Amino acid sequence: MSTVAIDAVRKTVLVDFAPAEAFELFTARIASWWPVRSHSYGGDGVTDVVFEPHLGGRVYEVSDAGEQDWGSVLEWDPPHRFVLDWQIGEARGTEVEVRFSAEGPGARVELEHRGFGAADPRNRYESGWDVVLEPFVTSGSD
Repeated sequence: MSTVAIDAVRKTVLVDFAPAEAFELFTARIASWWPVRSHSYGGDGVTDVVFEPHLGGRVYEVSDAGEQDWGSVLEWDPPHRFVLDWQIGEARGTEVEVRFSAEGPGARVELEHRGFGAADPRNRYESGWDVVLEPFVTSGSD
């Protein structure tokens, strides 16, 4: 019996600000742009999203119901990259790596979500990451 490899989800966006600023926005200021209404457990009830900036740190949402983990930091290399152990639903146990590099006057941000065991959750994340990254790109250096 053979196993079919499930391709990683790969997304690349270009932003009009420096890689270090993009890294800081994606991590320390995640609550300012993450679309919690559509991409969280608590929806409209989410009051904060926290990204603990260190190896082993948690990424989680805060709502009236309490805290809900999204992931934990497996690798931490500011301002170049980080890797998360993703802990949401059917994608539990997958990894999300985000890399930041200079591109002209701005930055290239590359996201890779890997380790899927089935095509269904992978396919949902294919379109889901587009929805998540759009406000990241447009929030810029507000």
